[in-house]
Amino acid sequence: MAHSENQVIEVIPTLLVGDNSFDEASIPFCTLCIEVDERRIRFCIVRDENMECIWLEDYGFETVLNPNEIFEKLKRIFTGHLLWSSHNWKNVRIAINSHAFSLIPSVIFDKNAIRDYLEFALGNSVPEDEKVLYHELPLVHAYNVFSIPQIWYDWMINHFGSSSITFYHLTSPLIIGALVSHAEHEEFRIVSVYFEKDYFTLIITESQQLILCNRFRFSQFQELAYIILFTLSQLNFLPEEMKVICYGEITASSDTYTELSQFFPNLHIGNGPTTLRYSTQCAHVPGHRYFGLFNTYLVSS
Repeated sequence: MAHSENQVIEVIPTLLVGDNSFDEASIPFCTLCIEVDERRIRFCIVRDENMECIWLEDYGFETVLNPNEIFEKLKRIFTGHLLWSSHNWKNVRIAINSHAFSLIPSVIFDKNAIRDYLEFALGNSVPEDEKVLYHELPLVHAYNVFSIPQIWYDWMINHFGSSSITFYHLTSPLIIGALVSHAEHEEFRIVSVYFEKDYFTLIITESQQLILCNRFRFSQFQELAYIILFTLSQLNFLPEEMKVICYGEITASSDTYTELSQFFPNLHIGNGPTTLRYSTQCAHVPGHRYFGLFNTYLVSS
């Protein structure tokens, strides 16, 4: 399948890889995973029968976009891309990457109080043009409560009306990915750090149980290191005893990684989820960078 046959170039992807055997007839047997935040829109396709990732597209934007600007980009990508516009996906799983989320223990969760949970976490009211959603994470005995612009939600529900559609907050696939990864390492405690442009998500697991998940803003390396070290100190964990695994927008040759290695001698770049298979084309993509997107498929699998 040639790219030129299926997409009118309106928004140019920063990365596009895919299996040329994928065509419209394959769509009812595949899951489309979408990740959306203020700086990027990402897609991947997983063939359900063998849990194989066969397609990936990444659209990155140089500046922070507001919700309306992201919505316009999203519509242009889907309008220009014939395959993405299909209503016949087996599943569509959408991960929203935002600051508005809260993990609520299952034993106290009340679905009638979801707006209150989120407003307490944010410290202010949820805007009227935001829809509050939630989903269960049985593995950690909690619910993840989050919000999405109502205009995004309405358009996605309408656009994928014939598919089984699920919304998540990005922290959920990151948590699931961290716990599964923990099971593959012979470590008592692991710190997983998912890097973005100005933010990072910090997940700490112990004996394959979630201890902490939070998202932090930072502008300089010193802030990043301080937040991680302070958090570990509050938990009475020593940094030299922790295995730290990095995901997202970071490489082993980056300044951030070099600086972090001074504080964390057991520092590593992570991998994509091993539960998935990857086509020849997708196997060459740095899996740690798309850790959240790939695990969006695995939250419910």
